[in-house]
Amino acid sequence: MTETPNPVTGSGRADLPLGRVLFANMLLLGVAILWGSHIPVLDVLLGTLDVWTVALFRYLILIPVAMCWLTLSTAQPFRPAPPKDAEADAGIPARFPLRRIAILGIPGVLGFALFYSSGIYFAGPISAAIIATCSPVVATLVNWIISGTRPGREMWLAMAFAVTGGLIAVFSREPAGPGQDHRVPVLGEVLLVCGMICWSSYSVFAQRWLAGYSQLQITGFTMTAAGTGMVLLYPLLCLAGIAQLPDALPPLTIVVGLIYVALLPTLFGTFLWHSGIGIVGVPVAALYMNLLPIFAVLISMLIGAIPTTGQIIGGLVVLAGVAQAQFHRLKTRPT
Repeated sequence: MTETPNPVTGSGRADLPLGRVLFANMLLLGVAILWGSHIPVLDVLLGTLDVWTVALFRYLILIPVAMCWLTLSTAQPFRPAPPKDAEADAGIPARFPLRRIAILGIPGVLGFALFYSSGIYFAGPISAAIIATCSPVVATLVNWIISGTRPGREMWLAMAFAVTGGLIAVFSREPAGPGQDHRVPVLGEVLLVCGMICWSSYSVFAQRWLAGYSQLQITGFTMTAAGTGMVLLYPLLCLAGIAQLPDALPPLTIVVGLIYVALLPTLFGTFLWHSGIGIVGVPVAALYMNLLPIFAVLISMLIGAIPTTGQIIGGLVVLAGVAQAQFHRLKTRPT
């Protein structure tokens, strides 16, 4: 490719101010905490509800809140911001990009949600955390294929640090207890990788196809598309006997878990994710996803789990990988 890659698609600009880089890192750390909590909470929900029903209720809760948030915080919620220059204007769709939003929302967001939830169900939270350590590899390779941006040496080193640290953390965790007859680890791991491919592709294309729209608009539009797709798909799944609504209102803990997963990891976490990748790009942002098993373990302490020394060491290794990639990018930015 001869054209200059768009920085928001993951090229990793070297000329960003230090303040913006630090701000992006804080956003992505918040994403890692929220999405880390998503793994144990989702595993609990899947013990009561099927994957399809969890997805349905997640989006039924999320869509009204997302639309209210977007309407109250944006003067013209369905219009892009005025372009700052002619070059920016060239990337803004002339009409409301409904088709692009549908593609991003249904195969991208909804595909990720279904693949990832199914992967956790079949593989279990520990295996899910192990596979999550591969997310920077998947994200960087997907970004390379889509944008032609070859990863730099520091990014490959950061990926090695990140994967190593994540594996140390996860393999140091206590093994799962009995009552796991439904687990099919290999199937679950394949589904988790498919989910990461969906999410990485969505992350790159969302910043390209919806250029000119705010990160909140991108989040609200694509989440609504995903929810609409799930609402249309669910009756067909019920008729086929694949999905089933609960006969009675689930326990309060399950209801609270659904609300939490819908509003914090899914809605707010995705908004923070888009805000972060809009600054530092997908490959750097994906390195933070290796903190998911660390935060998943720490959050599990609320129910009695104690982190091991290996998990603490793993977290430090991941942070070292992220830090060296960011330091290299700051060191090479023009003065």
